[in-house]
Amino acid sequence: MPDLSKLSLDEYKQELKTGRLLPSRKPLLEDIDLRFNILKNEGFTNIYDLKSCLESNTKFKLLITRTKLPDKYLKLLKREIGSILPTPIIFSDVPNISKTILKKLKELNISDTEMLFPYVINPKLRKNFEEKSKLTQDETLWLTKLVDVSRIKWVGPKLARLIVDTKFDTVKKLATANPSDALDSFNEVKKNYKYYKGSLGINDINSWIKQVVSKTPLVIKY
Repeated sequence: MPDLSKLSLDEYKQELKTGRLLPSRKPLLEDIDLRFNILKNEGFTNIYDLKSCLESNTKFKLLITRTKLPDKYLKLLKREIGSILPTPIIFSDVPNISKTILKKLKELNISDTEMLFPYVINPKLRKNFEEKSKLTQDETLWLTKLVDVSRIKWVGPKLARLIVDTKFDTVKKLATANPSDALDSFNEVKKNYKYYKGSLGINDINSWIKQVVSKTPLVIKY
């Protein structure tokens, strides 16, 4: 997961200003410089500390009292910060996943990418997992890549499947990809397999790679 303690308030403010916010999140840009300066004056230097405060009902109410910041604004900021951390992908939700793989994962009580993560972060652990699960080396590597890309913000089961079906099938490969090449590869897979219906544009891919994918920690070793 991204280390929120290393994401400063100023860096996050700039991301909000330059990124592509959902229409419902656009109010976060209202008086953003003034409001973030107020938060800095409260002693918040990084997003981890701010997130911890916003998630505590007691601290949240005290923050409103001290800063006079709008309740709706802080609640919206809390939701947007929460979206930085990806939601684990349930394997049964991945399109066209092998029933054999699902069966063997179920036997080990592994249902999502977060649960599988500790078993696949390096070659030695993956080898042990292969022996334990009776999955093939190729199946284990494919699952590893699925776990890897699932850590990217906004990646759900269908998009994760799309990514691992391209040549940009790891966080590192996608983070260093030419956006135009990545889009071409995504569109080719979309055309052949039909399971991802979302619209992909070059501006979206470009900003996503630069602002999101490139900041996803490279923690899985191949």
